[in-house]
Amino acid sequence: MKILFVWPNLDQFGYKPLGISILSSIAKKLGHQCELFQTSEIDFGFADNTQVGEEYKIFKPVDFSPYNVNKKRIDLEEYFTEIYNKFKPDCLAFSILSYERIVAGELVEFARKLNKDVPIIWGGKFPTLNPEKTLKTYDIDYLCIGEGLEAFPELLTAIDEGRESNNLYNIWVRNNDKIIKNVVRPLKENLDNLPYFDWDIFDKRNFYKPFDGKIYVGGDHMLNWGCPNKCSYCINDSYHKLYKDTGFKIRRYSVKRIIKELQYLINKFKIEFFTFHDENFLVRPTENLRELSKEYKEKVNVPFVIMTNANSVNKKKVEFLKEMNCASVSIGIETGNTELRKNILNRIESKKNIVNAFKIFKEIGIRTSSFNMMALPYETRKTYMDTVRLNREAQVQYPNNVFLFPFEGTKIREIAIKGGFFDPEGSDKEALYSQIKPALHFDNLTEGELIEMRKVFVFYVKLPEIYELFIKRSETLDDIGKKLRRILNQIYEETVWKNDGWFKDDGNQQLYLTELNKILSK
Repeated sequence: MKILFVWPNLDQFGYKPLGISILSSIAKKLGHQCELFQTSEIDFGFADNTQVGEEYKIFKPVDFSPYNVNKKRIDLEEYFTEIYNKFKPDCLAFSILSYERIVAGELVEFARKLNKDVPIIWGGKFPTLNPEKTLKTYDIDYLCIGEGLEAFPELLTAIDEGRESNNLYNIWVRNNDKIIKNVVRPLKENLDNLPYFDWDIFDKRNFYKPFDGKIYVGGDHMLNWGCPNKCSYCINDSYHKLYKDTGFKIRRYSVKRIIKELQYLINKFKIEFFTFHDENFLVRPTENLRELSKEYKEKVNVPFVIMTNANSVNKKKVEFLKEMNCASVSIGIETGNTELRKNILNRIESKKNIVNAFKIFKEIGIRTSSFNMMALPYETRKTYMDTVRLNREAQVQYPNNVFLFPFEGTKIREIAIKGGFFDPEGSDKEALYSQIKPALHFDNLTEGELIEMRKVFVFYVKLPEIYELFIKRSETLDDIGKKLRRILNQIYEETVWKNDGWFKDDGNQQLYLTELNKILSK
């Protein structure tokens, strides 16, 4: 059977989805032929995350001109039709995040014009969070909720053999006007018998990974599967509920097994850099990390980046990461306000643990970045400055700040709607797609104010407190504000950006302050 995986990607190249990578490999082991349709190269008119990161001084600029990754304005239907007719698939398998659903829905409509009877399967985070609404809204046949490692190949076999597919665990079926809902099976415990990731279906541009101003041939993987936390804005909270009867657990490959796969991927695809997408890379026993560190250093030794939680950090684990050639770690702060962090986001780490975690990474010598969110329910200027000050106290090297979007199926969406901050019928595509504007609305902060507060967030965090008055005034983009912003940007470039994210007094502070005061006094 010929399976066309469909990835309605709205971001730039440089990433290979883990779900498609493993499911394509599983399908090929069953003898199926697989191809990929993706929209990575299409310009939908929204800023991508790399551009936004460079503008807000989060990411160092990268010259992509030699790599042919510029997005183009092309006709989506014509492009899809061309790929479809060339491959002539027997089945379409979509992997969808919440912000990709609009494009995914358009692609389903195009597919139905080409073949009204072609089986269409949706899986991924969005349909898992909204299974019934998805089947009622989109003209699809099957939906996989939760993990599809065993359900997907079973469904493919049933379709291929023309057998009944109404009673497969994890699979929901639309049968005329009736929706057949099947319960989930237990999570697969043994990851070691999974096949290696299939990256043959991806465009070579999906391997170009920008990091710290350079471009690498990058690989994407995940060594720990699952997250123990139940943050209100994340799908993991829903996963805990989905698997409460069958048992939710953290799973991981054995060290020996994953090292073999990483070696295989490096050799076949010439990988120079890995991004490990574990929700919390350090949620593992210290002895397990010791073994992984030793084997990785000896047999892989490719630099990599990870995400982790402050509560999982200790000095010994960070030392092991350093030995492994870890290039950078991202830690979620989200908000510096204790009440919002605990009661709205359901985050469990304390301010003390956050500060200590960043301190350890700085002492050991590993680059750090922080995840922060703005425009949360009950956000104020004070809670925003709490976030600024916690990032400053933690001495975050590269603070990253994004707007919250309350995705369907999450607890925080309920909170935002109940509090009157979010209209589920009125959210626009720009807030959903690129998140360069806030999705929530406030009486005390305008959309324009929040956008400018996000742009200057890094100035507040990285420049000395003596500049706060000028940064605040630069949020108003009149003539004075624009001049202040321009000077502040120059100060940041000279004192922080040139020093790898750390403030270093260049001896010109008095001159800077004099110039800023002169502008402010006019």
